[in-house]
Amino acid sequence: MSMTDERYRRITAGVPRLDDDRLREVLRVCFGVSAVDTRPLAGETDQNVWVADASGAEYVFKVCSAGDLGAVRFQNALLRHLAEHAPDLPVPRVVAARTGVATTPSGDVIPVPGEPDLVARLLTWLPGTPLAEVGARSAELLADVGEVAGRLAAATVSWQHPEPPAPHYWEFPHAATVLAEALPAVADPDLHAAISRVEAEFVPLLDRLPELPQGVVHHDLNAFNLLVGPGPRRRVIGVIDFGDAQRTARVADLAILCASAMRGVPDPLHVAAALVAAYHRVCPLTDAEVDLLYPLLAIRAATVAATAARLDAAREHGDPRHRSPAAAELVRVLAETPAEFGVATLRHACGLPAQTRQAVVDRLAGRAVEPLVAGDLRPVDLTVSSAVFDDVDPRDQDAVRTASAAAIRAARPAVAVGRYGEPRFTSGGGTVSVGLDLFAEAGAPVSAPLAGSVGHGPPGVDLLLRHETAEDIRFWTIYTGLSTEVSFGDEVAAGQNIGAVGPNARLLVQVSTVPVTGWREVPAEVPHADAPVWQALLPDPTPLLGSRHAVTAWQSSTEQTLAARRKHLSHTHPTYFSAPITMVRARDCRFYDENGRGYLDALNNVTLLGHGHPRLVDAATRQLRRLNTNSRFVYEVLTEYAEALTATLPDGLDVVYFLNSGSEANDLALRMARYLTGRDDVVIIDDAYHGYTTTVADVSPSRYKHYGKPDTTHPTPVPDRYRGGYGYDDPEAGAKYARHVTDTFERLAGAGRPPAAFLYEGLLAGGGQIVLPPGYLAPIHAEARRHGAFTIADEVQVGFGRLGEAFWGFQTQGVVPDFVTMGKAMGNGFPVSALVTTREISEAFDRTGRFFSTYGGNPVACAVGLELLRVLDEERLQDNASTVGRYLRDRLGELADRHELIGDVRGQGFYSGVEFVLDRATKEPAAAETLIICERLKEEGVLVYPTGPAWNILKLKPPLTFTRAHADELVSALDRVLEAGW
Repeated sequence: MSMTDERYRRITAGVPRLDDDRLREVLRVCFGVSAVDTRPLAGETDQNVWVADASGAEYVFKVCSAGDLGAVRFQNALLRHLAEHAPDLPVPRVVAARTGVATTPSGDVIPVPGEPDLVARLLTWLPGTPLAEVGARSAELLADVGEVAGRLAAATVSWQHPEPPAPHYWEFPHAATVLAEALPAVADPDLHAAISRVEAEFVPLLDRLPELPQGVVHHDLNAFNLLVGPGPRRRVIGVIDFGDAQRTARVADLAILCASAMRGVPDPLHVAAALVAAYHRVCPLTDAEVDLLYPLLAIRAATVAATAARLDAAREHGDPRHRSPAAAELVRVLAETPAEFGVATLRHACGLPAQTRQAVVDRLAGRAVEPLVAGDLRPVDLTVSSAVFDDVDPRDQDAVRTASAAAIRAARPAVAVGRYGEPRFTSGGGTVSVGLDLFAEAGAPVSAPLAGSVGHGPPGVDLLLRHETAEDIRFWTIYTGLSTEVSFGDEVAAGQNIGAVGPNARLLVQVSTVPVTGWREVPAEVPHADAPVWQALLPDPTPLLGSRHAVTAWQSSTEQTLAARRKHLSHTHPTYFSAPITMVRARDCRFYDENGRGYLDALNNVTLLGHGHPRLVDAATRQLRRLNTNSRFVYEVLTEYAEALTATLPDGLDVVYFLNSGSEANDLALRMARYLTGRDDVVIIDDAYHGYTTTVADVSPSRYKHYGKPDTTHPTPVPDRYRGGYGYDDPEAGAKYARHVTDTFERLAGAGRPPAAFLYEGLLAGGGQIVLPPGYLAPIHAEARRHGAFTIADEVQVGFGRLGEAFWGFQTQGVVPDFVTMGKAMGNGFPVSALVTTREISEAFDRTGRFFSTYGGNPVACAVGLELLRVLDEERLQDNASTVGRYLRDRLGELADRHELIGDVRGQGFYSGVEFVLDRATKEPAAAETLIICERLKEEGVLVYPTGPAWNILKLKPPLTFTRAHADELVSALDRVLEAGW
């Protein structure tokens, strides 16, 4: 071991060892604590022991070398300072020794009796789980961690102590020695190369440390020393182990925190950005601190990984918690990440602009340029919303690329241009172009738009030109896909030939505000989440095309579209999610937003067969070309459809009234029932929703609660076996809930106003995905007939095989209603609905005159509806709803075993609900949490939404093409969200 690294000897020397009996004696004699239980804790230089006494009080007993006495006094004084000046910070409190015991002047550090080389102290114990052991971390938890770190820095940085501790192994100025001593022990060649890269690029920057704001910091604020509380709303409840506290650059703590929290996560820079943003809010960082933060966290990651390798190679003592593959993997990631991107990410998190971007953008906008290539330029739209992809299944990336190539060829003889900032669908979605693509003929000459000098480009780049203006503004133009004719060091004039378009007939042109020579690659497309940062480094090169070409960078339409909605739609017109998604395409069980990101559709019961089913698209297109008129004309497809539709229903239900929406169908059913009975009263199930017209809103509690229940509407209890009076364990629950309905019939009849109808759903949708208990509908139907009331089965939400075990919801209860209403899924998104009843009822209603709906039963609607029935049958989608729906609920039930928030999982087929509660005993609805869960699932790429009276139930009603893989995707996403919390 080198004499220059005596500090390494300190961390490998091991910890003192007092046996348990001796330890208990010291606690009792010196601190008055009678230990009833003890447990060893991890430690690098101290013997740390958890202690509990008979009263239930808990402590940490710390024993260390007497040579560390000065550092121990410093730490205890710092803890006392925090207790006095920042009492809200959750740090340990120092426990004083008993009166009369020999101590340091502060009264809280004792020499261990009989052990002249050891001293000891006692701190209060803080409960909690180390952040390092929290597998999934919510954005709120990361924000809290960053804010606590900032508050801690603000409370300690100006504190002074007359006896500062000696320098230690882990301080940043010592990093050069640490890496030089440890690198020879790193056997993994990839890790060795990564650490060497960090050492070469960042260690020289440590000379800037003394220029930064200085102060006392924790200096070991890693994920093992931050304790978080339980439950989905995890927050920091403890900051422990001030053993490395010292005076240094203030930002050191934040770098250490980031380097630790970034381990083992898929997007480490996003974690760092979240921590830095939160820290900056409570303890503002200077520009210089932010600019050095990324190098510091990389150095910290490298020193931890290198030291772990050194300890392993020598089989020496050290804190085992840092010896993880994740620590080494983080160094590899950081070494591959351009430092400029890392710095820019953290500047963006703090709301600080990229230092040179605007100057470059302004300079480019004001300069005359020479043409890059000869000929006309024509923008070609390669986004997800482009008509280029309208006939392509977006799941087939080969087909997407083929369509893109065809659109590029169609632009010839002009040069097709792929725009900057464009979310390219050709990459599978979710990425943004950070350059201009010129799709010119291979061999086409290329000229320099601006004068510059040829530099060394990173791998993959064919030409790098450095430009410098009279205002001392430097920037670089980057050319990929160029067969170049110039060499390093050449001076290139504006308009000079620099080569030709390469054999792939695609020239990528980019601008950089930072030198890129040392980068592993210059990305052509970047993840959407990272686009703002990359666009600061690689700004829009469109000005290089010159003003004569009508090419502009891509812009999102979301804000403009939302503004137009606010202007032209009612304020009560809802949108999904707090940040609405601009959807532009869908296929099968997947939506695609304007950025090309896909979302699993688990909420849309309208698209029964999945979005854009090709057979339905063909049927609608074919019929629209041929004929579309109203049903007063005679056309065969109407009767074909009516015959196919009624064939799915019980005998006798064979007269169809075609309409356009489920609301219209329910409206007509109530109109007929009231006319034929001469009565007005309607019995319903509470919390139901049956539509938006005046008539059906008056029988929809979710609507009339806003203006008052009509006197003619009579709600009955929801047959909810989770919350209601009769539970899952009651075999007579169905009959008991039914009695509430039949009693209502009797009460109304006794008052001289018997009901006209009983209106119900075969599974209660708006009421909270409530499965009707066995034996519920049969006695209701029997009593309705006895009272002369009609039964109306509202199948708008649950019909057409969705429930799996039966084609229609009412069939699960073995009853036959007088009216069946249907809509939503009937046309897979095309507006079509129907009311089906008996010939006897229909003829009795004929006395009111002709009934006719202009668009109801039009040829296109019938063609689509007929093809839907055929596909349902041929693809056996009702069976799929049954088997995969059951599989989905089984998987959700497994989650309930791990997540207390889940109170109930229920459903039939592809109509399921997950009810969230704050307490399983009281069943208090977790409404706010349910909405948060939906928002987080959206971020995970899964779309669901709350339902139920308290909005605490996930409604899961995907297309019937939903597969087991889709179910696994949904459940895994939900598991991650619940595990991370909020």
